[in-house]
Amino acid sequence: MVVIDKLAVVDEKAQLGTDCHIGPFCTVGPNARIGDNTKLKSHVVIEGHTTIGADCEIFPFVTLGIQSQDQKHHAGSVSYAKIGDRNTIREFVSIHNGTEEGSTTSIGNDCSLLAHAHVGHNCVVGDHVIFSHNALAGGHVIIGDHANIGALAAIHQFCHIGTAAMVAGMSRVIQDVLPFTIAEGFPAHMRVINKIGMERAGYSSEEIAIVRKTFRMLFMREQRLNDAAAEIREHFPDDKNVALMLNAVDASQRGLARPENATYEINVG
Repeated sequence: MVVIDKLAVVDEKAQLGTDCHIGPFCTVGPNARIGDNTKLKSHVVIEGHTTIGADCEIFPFVTLGIQSQDQKHHAGSVSYAKIGDRNTIREFVSIHNGTEEGSTTSIGNDCSLLAHAHVGHNCVVGDHVIFSHNALAGGHVIIGDHANIGALAAIHQFCHIGTAAMVAGMSRVIQDVLPFTIAEGFPAHMRVINKIGMERAGYSSEEIAIVRKTFRMLFMREQRLNDAAAEIREHFPDDKNVALMLNAVDASQRGLARPENATYEINVG
């Protein structure tokens, strides 16, 4: 049974799944679709063409599918926001829709966005991603599965954060962070492998060891990056995690957040 508080405003055209709960002072627009057993606690605003999956919990003062802040936005254009299943979205989080006609901002499944986090237009966020308090992603950012974005971190437009990577709190990310690494600083630089994050995501000790060796081969020797990548492909031709890292190297448009010299000592030996 759908429960709509008498103080909520829900457009009659909105599509609500089974056992949805719409709390007081929520506003749900005509093009919203909300999955089964999703709960809007209070003061939640859902606008635009926004789809929310099942079993989500959305806390007060969240705004979803609000018009992009991008200056290229044209009035009247139709774009989308898509949010998956089993997500927890805490107070004052904002997720904007895409900018260009037909474009989408998407959040995967089983994510946790803590208070005041922001996901900008046209972002693509994977599954099991954590945005800590006040973490910010500018437009067109891509974040892989199991990534962890620390509190007060800011990610520049068009940056890529790889699978199971971690961005430390208060970091300023202006270049790509490879899968399975930890980046920190102002600006952020990759420093080590995200061993704990990989363990929590279910990677084996052998997989972690290979990723660590790949990181060292890429950055801890006096060798050109392309040459190092070619050597790594010879050593680990069939390893899917290595391929993920090297594909991210090849695809980088903003450049890599390469380790600083001080990183050397903690990655050798």
